[in-house]
Amino acid sequence: MTYIDELEAAFHSHSDIKNYRINLSERRGIGVGIRDNDVGSVYSPFAASETTGGGFLIEWQDGRLSRGNLDGNSLLALDQLLAGVKAAAYDDPDAAQFLGPQSYHDVPRWSPDVPTLFTERTAYLFEVLQELQALAARFKVETLNGGVGAGLGESWLRTSQGLQLHDRTTSCSFSATFDGILGDGDQWRTVVDPAYITTQIERLGHTVEHLRRDLPTPTTSTPTIILHPDVASSLFGYFVWGNMGGSGVYHGQSAFSTADFATQRQVLRSDLTLHVDPWQPLGPDSFAWTGEGLPSVPTTYIEKGRLVQPVLDLKYARRLNLPPTTPPSGARSISLTGPYTTTDETLLPTIRDGLLVLRVLGLHTQDRSSGNYSLATPQALLIRNGEIAGHVRATLSGNFFEHMRADDLQLVTFADQPSPGFAFNGHVAWT
Repeated sequence: MTYIDELEAAFHSHSDIKNYRINLSERRGIGVGIRDNDVGSVYSPFAASETTGGGFLIEWQDGRLSRGNLDGNSLLALDQLLAGVKAAAYDDPDAAQFLGPQSYHDVPRWSPDVPTLFTERTAYLFEVLQELQALAARFKVETLNGGVGAGLGESWLRTSQGLQLHDRTTSCSFSATFDGILGDGDQWRTVVDPAYITTQIERLGHTVEHLRRDLPTPTTSTPTIILHPDVASSLFGYFVWGNMGGSGVYHGQSAFSTADFATQRQVLRSDLTLHVDPWQPLGPDSFAWTGEGLPSVPTTYIEKGRLVQPVLDLKYARRLNLPPTTPPSGARSISLTGPYTTTDETLLPTIRDGLLVLRVLGLHTQDRSSGNYSLATPQALLIRNGEIAGHVRATLSGNFFEHMRADDLQLVTFADQPSPGFAFNGHVAWT
């Protein structure tokens, strides 16, 4: 019997367990890093790892629930583990849902080229590091940090109602940070093309060159703000996705109420549509089912600026009397579309006074439900007469929902970025 089979047999035979859901994953990883210019040092050694982890939800015979974590040794101490979680059991009848067999869309997440990195192609890892070092030298970087790695994963989901799911995944990733100023990287299901890595890190190098050029404090307080896709995605995730969750909607802690969804309230500009696509073959953020075993489906959450549905797991779908939905899992599973889209290369030459924001601080402290924010921008570039002038610091403030409804909002695509940046007229206080 496999480990998941043994675990399920133990849960199934336990006399006090009425229902269960078991999530288990096994992962093999390989990687090597650069720490303060040193390759494979004690802080970033060449490493091969194997891990087992997961969790479970149990409904006891008395109707109470317990949750717990699993690892590769859980079976050896399962009686003690179950006794411990039972002592902390709680009442939550709406969460007591255990799916049976479902129909699922086939979503390929395994690429046969990645396993070769564990055998005959291990040299690829060091070739990537050599390229990162060469690029760092080219851009006169004094301190390089980064790394490259690959992973093979296998996962299972089992329930007492007969649901048995199994999936395999691959991943390959790289990253680099120049002088602690700015970093970049990416992750794919396939082996990352070295030419793609070079292109990405070259862009990083050019950006860092601009950031090294400190400028005196500007005078314009209302420049055109351009949020880099990383920043735009963070703000959109915090203020929009952060208010779409069923728990916040149900408990009245969201910017959006149940009535807002029922009436399809207008919350974004009328030409913006927000969609989740979990079915992209070999997509880094694709998946066939949720952690509860719910089949994934392409889902629209905001259409032409209007709310369609909240993000609902089984528990809050029941509480709100709505169907459960497919959640976003990352930038490459999400699309925000609208007709007023441009590219950074097209937009920048048209801007007289602007600010390209590459990083913000303090987002987690902002008032999510109001949309109001005031954020430090330690890494930002001033744009003057269509050209990047150099590095400035500022505090960016406004209301994110107002930005997303404004007539001057533009979606800005950046090369090799999965999500758009945003451009709008904003207010800054220079620091």
